Amino acid sequence: MAPRLQMIRAWSSDIRFWVALAFAARLVGINNPPLETSHHWRQTSVLMVARNYAEQGVDLLHPRMDTAGTLTGITGMEFPLLNMLIAWGMLLFGDAYWPGRMIVLLFGSLGVLCFHKLVHRHLGATVALYAALLLLFSLWFMYARKVMPDVFAVSLVLIGLERLDAARGTHSPWASLVLGSLLISAGLLSKITAGCLLAVWPVLAWPQRRTRIVQLATGLIAVATVPALWWYFHWVPHLVETYGFWHFFMGGSMAEGVLQLVRNWPRTLNNFYFDALRFSGFAVFLLGLFFAVKRRQHALLLAFALLSAAFLVVMLKAGDTFWVHAYYVLPFIPTMTLLGGYGLAQLHDARWAHALLVIVALEGLASQANDFRLSPPLVPLLQLEEDLGQDKGLIAMNTGQVPTAMYFAHRRGWTMTNAALTDPATLETLQQEGCTRIVVFKRTFDTAVELPWPVLLENDLYRIHGAPGVERTPH
Repeated sequence: MAPRLQMIRAWSSDIRFWVALAFAARLVGINNPPLETSHHWRQTSVLMVARNYAEQGVDLLHPRMDTAGTLTGITGMEFPLLNMLIAWGMLLFGDAYWPGRMIVLLFGSLGVLCFHKLVHRHLGATVALYAALLLLFSLWFMYARKVMPDVFAVSLVLIGLERLDAARGTHSPWASLVLGSLLISAGLLSKITAGCLLAVWPVLAWPQRRTRIVQLATGLIAVATVPALWWYFHWVPHLVETYGFWHFFMGGSMAEGVLQLVRNWPRTLNNFYFDALRFSGFAVFLLGLFFAVKRRQHALLLAFALLSAAFLVVMLKAGDTFWVHAYYVLPFIPTMTLLGGYGLAQLHDARWAHALLVIVALEGLASQANDFRLSPPLVPLLQLEEDLGQDKGLIAMNTGQVPTAMYFAHRRGWTMTNAALTDPATLETLQQEGCTRIVVFKRTFDTAVELPWPVLLENDLYRIHGAPGVERTPH
């Protein structure tokens, strides 16, 4: 075989090459503001807390939003580890957007590499490579460059699981045990839904369940869940009750979740057969499930069953929120790609597997290409802070519960509905509480409404009103 061909084959079978290639591709637009069409609101809520940390100091126990009006803005949400890291990036690099995206991208890439190592250890090199490639070009590709905690948290748990699993084969396991448990704890704190991945541990641990290291690792996993349980089920409700501002969705009853998911079953299924891996990737997942059943891969099927059961709890707690937001399926995608990788590895002719991988990758990348572009209707928001002038008073805007415009305004205030803004009593209350500007969006967030306050500025996207009697400040 020619040396060049050998080199190409070596690279193509090395997951590090593909992770590096995908990493480089996602550097395109890495400094874009979070104004993609998909989930700009979620990214700006993360950045809002991070900016407050950068400007006011880091207080992990009291994250602060800017959309609470005259309240402090302190509220319950995911543990703000990612927000803190982004705040440090803001202190070092100013207003650049790339540090936040880069942090998530780095951890998302490490997550794929550790997923590969974990699968390689138990199912071999071929399954590991195929499974990791499927994960890399799934919905993970897009969300690993968004300033959101989902891929960040799932990656931390994957890295932690790999470290705990690796501890069984070393003479000095303590470093891996401690690091693994700390990473799992950090992942659960950052996004508790990432915990559904821990359901695979009994399958990983069972062959050596009587060894001291496995028993210790199991105990450390249990301990690692305690901070997240305290944070989400004690501290988050405490913050909401104490400071009077609700922001974070903690889920509803599972009984109600069943009804909501069944009522919207086509959209619920869409999260799996379209959003997660697209049509071709979902077909590969089904292929793997077929081969696992046909060949009686009991350990693999048990892992799938446990992971599915754990994720079902997430779905039932989320209810309608699950099918509304595609990113809710992210913690389950490694499970689907594990089965898909196994299925591809069972094909007798590797060329078929490679062809299917190419199809999955092309469909996945094509459907996520818009994430590299800014949404044209949102771009004028970059001018909003300047258009508001030097006045730093509280503002209101008709963006409902979406914080995106408030983030780019770099102000504190209220996000409201048109119905609320057109209520004379509400306008009077806003003025009494110190609101000096109202931004009325004509499209994107809501439709234009007429207000009795003087118009200070108007463009194609929004109109800025000043409170009566408040002097207009220069730009």
